[in-house]
Amino acid sequence: MRIDFHCHLFYQRNTAAAMRKQFQIFKGYGFYQRIMDLLNNIPPIEAENVIQKTSAHARRANLDKIVLLAASANENKLVQDWVKAEPDLFIPFFNPPEKSENRTEISQTVEHALGEDGFKGLKILLPFRSKIINERNLYSAYEIARNYDAPVLFHTGYPPPGTPGYKMRISNAHPALLDEVIASFPKLKIIMSHCGYPWSDVAIAMACQFPNVYLDISNMMYMIPNKLKDILLHAKEVIGVNKILYGSDGFCPEMVEACVYSFENNNYLTSEETEKIMGLNAKKLLGL
Repeated sequence: MRIDFHCHLFYQRNTAAAMRKQFQIFKGYGFYQRIMDLLNNIPPIEAENVIQKTSAHARRANLDKIVLLAASANENKLVQDWVKAEPDLFIPFFNPPEKSENRTEISQTVEHALGEDGFKGLKILLPFRSKIINERNLYSAYEIARNYDAPVLFHTGYPPPGTPGYKMRISNAHPALLDEVIASFPKLKIIMSHCGYPWSDVAIAMACQFPNVYLDISNMMYMIPNKLKDILLHAKEVIGVNKILYGSDGFCPEMVEACVYSFENNNYLTSEETEKIMGLNAKKLLGL
């Protein structure tokens, strides 16, 4: 089984041309040209809407499941629409009310999401709200997630390209800040996105220390492919590959497919190790 553990909603049927316009400020950056090269190698797919286009690219890349991450209250509803359209493909993760200070409201909202609305995990984006990643207001949400055996995926490390500085404080996303959360919820399944880069050594050390901590490699195959190789070989030395999850975290439907090809053609992991990261580890974590 192959699972993309880190995918956000797309709002239009983007093409390489649209990407060039959206990211023209980054022209000359290494990652920009890498993304363009990846997209140029993806044959176009025509579809009636963005959901159909995303699912078509996923299936062409032999993906069985996609963890679809909401990033706001509005996206929580949109994620449900995507799941209704493609229930066999998408696995919905809920974004709790991170701006709220009302812990009762947070508890009730998360309880309803996991208990009645079919969400299978939580996505935490506190650093994008100018809040520290171990903000205590969400502890009640983590307790409920633990009770449902639902994983919680935290944004750790650097933000996506183009994120306005006023929306993201990278210092608030240091993986070491999750120490307190992990200590408070030792049975909560915690995933650190982007391997906590640029603090990947810290993230790997924490995954070694704590049995309930996992790492995802989302966006790293197109942002920092050479560094990803170093990080995965380091992780392999310390914790093996059983706690590492594949994720695309691309900017358009084509990247769901392109990221798979980029990672599966690595020359530094065995085919068995690659398949574990590509989905077998996620399958076990999600209880599929």
